[in-house]
Amino acid sequence: MKQFPGITILWNVAFLSLFFSLSPLRAQGLTIGSEEQDSGREITIAVAANFKKPFEEIKVLFQKRFPHWKIISLYGSSGHLTNQIRNGAPVDLFLSADLDFPNSLYEEGFSDSPPEVYAEGILVLVSNKSLGAYRNIEEILTSSETKTIAMANPRTAPYGKVTLEFLKELRVWKSIEGKMVYGESVTQVNQFVITSAADIGFTSYSSVKANEVEWNDWKPLDRKMVPSIRQGKILLKSQGPITNEKKLVLQQIYQLIGSKGLDPILKKYGYEIPNRTLERKLKGTKRGRSI
Repeated sequence: MKQFPGITILWNVAFLSLFFSLSPLRAQGLTIGSEEQDSGREITIAVAANFKKPFEEIKVLFQKRFPHWKIISLYGSSGHLTNQIRNGAPVDLFLSADLDFPNSLYEEGFSDSPPEVYAEGILVLVSNKSLGAYRNIEEILTSSETKTIAMANPRTAPYGKVTLEFLKELRVWKSIEGKMVYGESVTQVNQFVITSAADIGFTSYSSVKANEVEWNDWKPLDRKMVPSIRQGKILLKSQGPITNEKKLVLQQIYQLIGSKGLDPILKKYGYEIPNRTLERKLKGTKRGRSI
């Protein structure tokens, strides 16, 4: 099985030390999880489908850190999650697959602060059969043996949008458009390929890392044509009264996502670590949008 260069990393105890060394809210005069307080504390986090596997690990750590808080996770394409938020879904924090969707929510007044990059994703080509006989991506796509090609819906899924841009830049879109089948998100693209409903598909490298035994073959794409996808997080305004306790819990969770302490999980699933110094400079500017 192919490995993407420079991404494999071992989990280490140092991460857990860093995670649990964060100052608890109790030090700020709040008794998180005390028995006399209401047990109905909930935090809802909407998560782009490509980030499901790493978030499941991150969520376990959050539950250990805040054992008396219920963390609800919603998964789907970034576009559909954005529409749900616009339509009143009670979401506290949104982890998108790009910066454009959370930026639009910020500009529409759903948040007091612009989004920040928490990870950078990588687009790859996956297959249910060996690709060794082909010389390049163009040959794979245009081959008569390739009957169907799966991609995420470019209108609602950032990985689909990047796929479409790549295929047009490769100058093969018009010749293969009739082969395309569309999934709501990369999760559905993965299902199409794994079940042979599609011969090949464009998905996130994190999907390959999360389920390496399920893929027959995969190919990296030219990084000059397909740069990493900057994925944005945004803390949303509450739709009703919110306690100071919940505000503090949300702030800690928001700060942890994309922090150095979680880098081992990101690397484990094939994400690249953002240039945090650069991202701080870009925050809140138009340059902060997906590129």
